[in-house]
Amino acid sequence: MADQPGDEEEVRLVTDVVDSLEALEDPAERAKRAGQMLAAWPVQGSRLREIRQEAVVAMRAQKVSYRQIAKTLGISLARVQQIEAGERGRKAKAEE
Repeated sequence: MADQPGDEEEVRLVTDVVDSLEALEDPAERAKRAGQMLAAWPVQGSRLREIRQEAVVAMRAQKVSYRQIAKTLGISLARVQQIEAGERGRKAKAEE
């Protein structure tokens, strides 16, 4: 799947913000700002999952097939079905 112009803009913006934190010379300020972002991340992560799920549900309502959605999003067909159902991905088990 070829990326469209601007497809990565949001990711670049987030990356730029993290890069700007890394560039702060004052370690206390760097830690404070990073902590603020980390504190907000669980809420924002949930919002991102909701946005993605709503989009998949909207595509299904438009009669887009699971296979086409998977191809468009660059994910597996099973993952599309999981997202539609609101299931979260599983993390790999930590090595003992």
